[in-house]
This record gives sequence, C-alpha cells and structure tokens, in this order.
Amino acid sequence: MDILKPVLSFILFFMVSLLVQAGKLQQEPIDSTHYYYNKVIKPNSKSDLLQAFVFYRNQKDRSLKRADTLEAVYSLRQLAIIQKKLGILYDSESSAIEALGLLEQLPASSERRESKAGIYNHLGRVYSEMQDHANAIAYYKKALALADSKLQDMVLRNNIAFAQLQADSLDVALEAFSSLYQESLVYQDSVIIARTLNNLGLVKGKLQDSTALLDLEQAFKLREALGNPTDILGSYLDLSEYYISQGKIERAKLQAQKAYQLARASNNPSHLVTALGVLIQLKEDPEVRFYKQLMDSMRTATMLVEGKYASKKYALAAQEALANKRLLELEQEKSYKYLYGFLSLFVLSLGVTVAVFQRQRFKKQKQLEVYHTELRISKKVHDEVANGVYHVMTKIQQTPEVHEGILDDLERVYHKTRDISREHQDIQVHEHFKETLLDLISNYKSDRVNILTKDLSKIDWSLLSSQKKIALYRVIQELLINMKKHSQASVVVISFAQQSKTLTVSYKDNGQGCSLKKQNGLQNTENRIKSIKGSITFSSEINQGFQAVIII
Repeated sequence: MDILKPVLSFILFFMVSLLVQAGKLQQEPIDSTHYYYNKVIKPNSKSDLLQAFVFYRNQKDRSLKRADTLEAVYSLRQLAIIQKKLGILYDSESSAIEALGLLEQLPASSERRESKAGIYNHLGRVYSEMQDHANAIAYYKKALALADSKLQDMVLRNNIAFAQLQADSLDVALEAFSSLYQESLVYQDSVIIARTLNNLGLVKGKLQDSTALLDLEQAFKLREALGNPTDILGSYLDLSEYYISQGKIERAKLQAQKAYQLARASNNPSHLVTALGVLIQLKEDPEVRFYKQLMDSMRTATMLVEGKYASKKYALAAQEALANKRLLELEQEKSYKYLYGFLSLFVLSLGVTVAVFQRQRFKKQKQLEVYHTELRISKKVHDEVANGVYHVMTKIQQTPEVHEGILDDLERVYHKTRDISREHQDIQVHEHFKETLLDLISNYKSDRVNILTKDLSKIDWSLLSSQKKIALYRVIQELLINMKKHSQASVVVISFAQQSKTLTVSYKDNGQGCSLKKQNGLQNTENRIKSIKGSITFSSEINQGFQAVIII
C-alpha cells in the first residue's frame, strides 16, 4: 500500500486540529475571505494553507446550512486547490467532484458555467499528476468547451497538449505547442509565452531536437524575470530532466539542488517531495534508486485506482441524473404530444364545424336567392305580362272584326302566364302550412282529375324548417304540373307519414306512365330535395302510372 497516503492524511488532520484549538484562543478571529484567498494563492508556508483549509471547510458547512449552494461550491474549490498544493491528490479530487455534484443542482447561469470550467480544469491537473492522462485530457476538453475568453482557450489548450506530452503522444503535442507559441507571441502575455516555450522545449527534448535546450533556457529566463517561485521551480526540474535524458548527470543534479532549495524556502510539501524525488533518482546507490522507483510506481497505481473510483462514482451519479432528466423530458414530451394532439383535434373539429356551418349557410342563402328570384319573376309575369295580355283581350273584344280564334289564343296565353305566376308566388310557411298545401292541391283538381290526400292532418309541420317546407311545396307542385301536362291521370293520391323527425311523402297517379328520363321537371325536383339533404325516388312504366317517394 501507499505509505504516503496515511502519513500525509494524519499530518493534515493533526495540524488542522491544532489550528482549530489555536483559533478558539484568539481574541479576534480572522474571517476575511479575501485574506484566506491570498493564503491559498500565495502561501508563505504550509501553515498558511492549513489555516485556509480550516476557514474554507467551516465556510462550506455554513453555506450548506444556509442552502447557499454557489458559496459552498466556491469553498470546495478552494479546499481542492489547498489539498492539491499539500500533495493530497485523492482528497483534492474528491472535493472537486463534490463541488461538481452541487453544481448539477443549480440552474444554468454564468456563475455555474465559470465554476464548472474551473473545476474541470482543476480535475485535469489532478489527473495529470496522478498519471491518468486519458482522464486529464477528457476534463481539459470539457473545460475548453466552456471557455469564454482567448486567455482561457490558450491555457486549456496548453494543458491538453501537456497531457498528450505526458502520454507520449509527442507529435501531436509538438504540433499543439508550436501553434500555441506563435499565438502567445501575438497575445503578448509573458507568463503564457514562458509556459508554452518551456513545454515546447520538453517535447523537443523527448524527440531529440537540438533546439530543445535553447527553448528551456529562454523560458527559464522569462520566468526568473517574472519572479513566480512555482514556475521557476518547474523550470529547474524540467532542465534537470532534460540533462538526465542527455546523460549529463552533474548538470542535472545542479538543477535539482536549485529546485530543492527553492522548495525548502517556500516550505511547499508537494514541491519538496518532487524535488527530493529527483535528487534521490540521481543518487548512485542502486538500492535507493530502486526504492524510489518502487514507491513511485506504487503511489501512481494507488492514485490511479482511487482516482478512477472517484471519477466513476461521479460519472455514475451524473449518468443517473441525466437518465432521470431524460425520463422527465420524455414525460414532458409525452404530455406535450397529448396536448398538441388535443389542440390539433380541437382545431380540426372547429375547422370542420365552421366549414359545415358556412356550407349550410351558403346553401340556405342560395335557396333564399332562388326563392326570391322566383317570387320576383312571378310578380313581374303577373303584373306586366298577364295584365298586359288581359288588357289587349279587353280591347279586342270591343272590336267586332277580330277573329274568335285570336281571342282564344290570347286567353290561353293569359292563363299560362297566370299559372306561371302562381307557380312562383310567395309561400306561407310559418303558419297554416297544411292549408297552403291543400290550396296548392285543389288548384290542380278538375272534373277529369280527382286528387286525394292521406294523413295530411297528422303531420306536425313545426318540426320542419322553412327551407324544407318551401322545397316540399315546390316538389309537389312540380309533380302536379307534370301530371297535368303529360300523364292524363284521372286519380292522384298523395300520402303523408311522419316518424320522429323524418317525413315521408308518397305521390302516385294512374296516368299513362313513361320511361324515366330526368328532364327539366324531374331534375328540378331532385335538386330541390338534395339541397335540404333529403331524397326522392321515381318509378314508372308505360300505362302503369307514375310514383314518387320523398323522404325529408
């Protein structure tokens, strides 16, 4: 097992406990967030990190009690940074993943996006130190997808390329660092230029490029001028690694000694462990070197296992949250489909109803137009033609020389116009419709033709609309006109029957019959009945009379 893990954890617990007790004895406790933030970013000693750890751990607990999730996430991010600087990578990873879990509970916002990008980048750095390069690249890419500035973009692309370098994808890393170096010169940020140039030197060194040392030395000079101890220590270690690869052990030792001295000055445990590890690796004692290699391999294996467990645990939780979210979305989609289906059906039904209503209204309007046109023609024929003919007949009768045949012809014309006028006169349909029908039928009775009605008085005419009454009146009238003109019938029977709202009218005469051809008269009756959604059927044979059945 990795003996460093329990040792470091115990040291952290012991020192934190001492600091908590010391904090209770202070007269004026320090609680400034800015104060502790500076201790995390620029610690003067390990004590600064431990004090900040206590502060942010307590602040996280208070934030969770207040349900201030975003503040709790911020505290966890600081804890993860402290743990990484103290070299406790698995705890740093756990804190970061806990922060991610809290972020999933928050709605989308710029703060949530920025926090996610920062945590993803931190996890990438943690996994890089754990030698889990695949996970490191994956999280760097997640952070890159959320980058919203050129600086963030360049930093994250540099991190991805460095992870590819650690994974021995040297050609890919060389191409990435070369591109980034050119971009950094345009961007003119000395920190980025130094970092990119140093990484470019590392990958060139692995590829045995002769310009590698020049890049590493130029990067060191830039970092030395900037004065950041962590970056300077990194250059010392990278130069030491380069000299080891070139077999220049003394130069490698010199750079490693400089790194160790700087690490002791900063009192950074992680830096101290790294610098001492390089020095031990340069020792000539084979057993010491073997022990170092064995400890490194065990530590790496332990971190890989623990890191994969934590990341898989988070991935599983995220997957479950995603599945639940998808189920909710599916339920919502199902509800929306039902709603849209109902609305579509409602709109369709409404459209059909409106269309049917408009069609019926149009039909009624056309029927009224036909009716009023017939009425107007009837009045005009009566007032102008019939009266004019009658006036001419009166004048001629007063003239003895006129032939009697002419008077007979004029009288026939007069009677014809009067019949036309009666055929299209106004029909009383609102009251006494039975009497209206009887009056119609009586007009066609004569000495030669007897017309009988059956059950006319049993019909409830209030069940029929005005349009249906007018259509029925005209059809019966048309049948009687055809009978008078063509059938030579002596007996006509018109029967009426009503069942619920359905009216059946049967017409039958004993005339000479005919072969059924729907000429103008019969065609007109059929059109009238169809206009009110009724039906009419005809039957006739030569010398067998004529029959019609009307159903409304």
